[in-house]
Amino acid sequence: MAISLKENLIIGFSDFWSRKIRSLITIIGIVLGTMSIIVVLALVKGINQQTMKWMLERGGLSKITVSRNWQYQNPENVKTYFTWKELQLIRSLIPEAKYFNPQQRHWVRQSYADKEYRTAIYGVLPDFSKIEEWDVEDGRFISDFDVEQSNDVIVIGTTVKEELFGNKNAIGEVITVEGRRLNVIGIMAFRYMKNSGAIGNENAFSYLNRQTFVPLSTMIHKGTGEDEISRFTLKAQDVKSAPALREKINNIVLNLRRGLPVFEVESAKEEAEKMAENQKMFSTIFYIISVISLLVGAIVIANIMLATIQERTREIGIRLTVGARRRDIFFQFLVQTILVTTIGGIIGVILGLSILDIVSNFLGIDLIASINMIFLALLVSSGIGFVSGIVPAIIASKLDPVEALRYE
Repeated sequence: MAISLKENLIIGFSDFWSRKIRSLITIIGIVLGTMSIIVVLALVKGINQQTMKWMLERGGLSKITVSRNWQYQNPENVKTYFTWKELQLIRSLIPEAKYFNPQQRHWVRQSYADKEYRTAIYGVLPDFSKIEEWDVEDGRFISDFDVEQSNDVIVIGTTVKEELFGNKNAIGEVITVEGRRLNVIGIMAFRYMKNSGAIGNENAFSYLNRQTFVPLSTMIHKGTGEDEISRFTLKAQDVKSAPALREKINNIVLNLRRGLPVFEVESAKEEAEKMAENQKMFSTIFYIISVISLLVGAIVIANIMLATIQERTREIGIRLTVGARRRDIFFQFLVQTILVTTIGGIIGVILGLSILDIVSNFLGIDLIASINMIFLALLVSSGIGFVSGIVPAIIASKLDPVEALRYE
């Protein structure tokens, strides 16, 4: 007498419902493990998306940065900055670079009428806005002519505009910076990005809105008087060519400093890849924790199924006697086990999705769920049911009908 899959499912549901407490204990481990999988996958996906968004918002993956290597102690007292002449040499050696921008930064007090605001001022070239992919909202950015003539012009961020001018139009007005009068020619577009995983200002780009910019030549010749530039950025023609360009720049910089690592050259593409590797390691740790939880659940399920076989030994003997095949008994118990873990998986997925917002608010990081995560979680939970049910199902199918009928 063959037992169909439908009959196995009916028997499984009946057995599940008749033993509510045991069934509940059985699926708790599966529920917790599945919840962990959903939360971990959503967390990793959220972090990956946030990282990529940050990279793209700050100039994209073709951006390369050269800056002071603070980990190098510099016992040789080698220059930790570039001169303008050296930067011109570097630029001539990398014609394949799309944009190039050396910059100086200083903290200054800026004033207009009776208002003052202390913030960072950057000496830059016109390529700065192209490298950062950051346009002006009103007016214009610094031009090549401004750099050639060392013009007394300034471009301000939205926060500086609000602090000094309020609702008044700032274009054409004059700001006093360290005693020098600078004409406002532009206001940068407002930058915003949700500050994930941190306490404080909700805008991760609030510091950008506080920045101001002048021609690099103006800062050198009329401001600091220092021809010392410790940082520059550039952009490759595309993302694919960025690693090769980074390597070339690194070799040029090393040659200029006798092979000493005074500066570090960072590619946004390679940095994104490193962060992805770190996140993969982080996620692997949590996967292991989730799998351990599921394995604990699997052990509990296997023990309970073995106990169930003992309780139903006589029933198994009767079924074998009246014509049930051994494979029918095998599938009967295997289907019941998979059914229990699948139910636990479904409950785990539902609970996991329902707490994503809570976990997101607690960590301050967006958690992003997807259909693939749900399928993976259900597949894992069903797989655990198969693994934990295979041995009890084999034992049940191998019972001797005569001995089973005698069992009390």
